[in-house]
Amino acid sequence: MFNFYPPDYRVPGLSILGPEFALMTTGTSIQRTNFVNRFVFTAIPVTVSTDAPNGTTLDFAEFQAISASDPTGAALVDELNRRMLHSTMTPAMRTNILNAVAAVAVADTLTRVRQAVYLVATSTQYQVQR
Repeated sequence: MFNFYPPDYRVPGLSILGPEFALMTTGTSIQRTNFVNRFVFTAIPVTVSTDAPNGTTLDFAEFQAISASDPTGAALVDELNRRMLHSTMTPAMRTNILNAVAAVAVADTLTRVRQAVYLVATSTQYQVQR
């Protein structure tokens, strides 16, 4: 059996065991955030290997339609909450993301969606499994 988690890892500053937290360090946190930024706002580039000859991009068309149908951004944030966090987003996080989405022009649905997806995907609530 192969295991990524060291069974004796203690959560820094606490006396409790938290093996899954050994993988999330300040370095990996920055790497993940940079990866999400590149993936959401641009794309994973084309490689010479046969694995990704066309690169990889995300299709946000469905979320853009949701964004266009509700200028407040609430429907978009609620749908991302449902799909990405299984409806466990805290009210404070929802308010912060909604404010960031509202700061983008209503007509720019792609940027609104990208902003919301980026903020959810880089949040601690998304990064740490409950």
